[in-house]
Amino acid sequence: MFRIRRIYDTILPRNKAALAQVQSILTIQFPLISPDEIAGLPEKLQNPMKHRLRSILFVAEDQYDQVKGLALLFHEPELQFCYLDFLCTTMKLMGRGIGGALYDRVRQEALGLKSIGVFFECLPDDPFLCPDRGLFRVE
Repeated sequence: MFRIRRIYDTILPRNKAALAQVQSILTIQFPLISPDEIAGLPEKLQNPMKHRLRSILFVAEDQYDQVKGLALLFHEPELQFCYLDFLCTTMKLMGRGIGGALYDRVRQEALGLKSIGVFFECLPDDPFLCPDRGLFRVE
């Protein structure tokens, strides 16, 4: 069982702890991300319009406030679109519906913001269609 909530800032200790877990999950799940980008996540939440995009972070947590998954969404208010930058769960919880629930929450947020759509980029399902097959994990 889990709940989804939005992290607005790092002021509350609960939010700070959740953000640290988010950074850990991103580091593990996306090893090619620059450590500086992951370390800069708190600033994106605290100063959302610095890069002309509002940062919106959702986390799926269990009853003990352990983050099980996350969705990082950017909103461009003038052009009215959302960009889903990251959507992931912890490795051991993949395929259990957490990512789907987070994606539904992202879609609700985009509708509430009157966005024209949620845009994202992803790898194809078939590893042979990707020029860099090293990006795919084989479990």
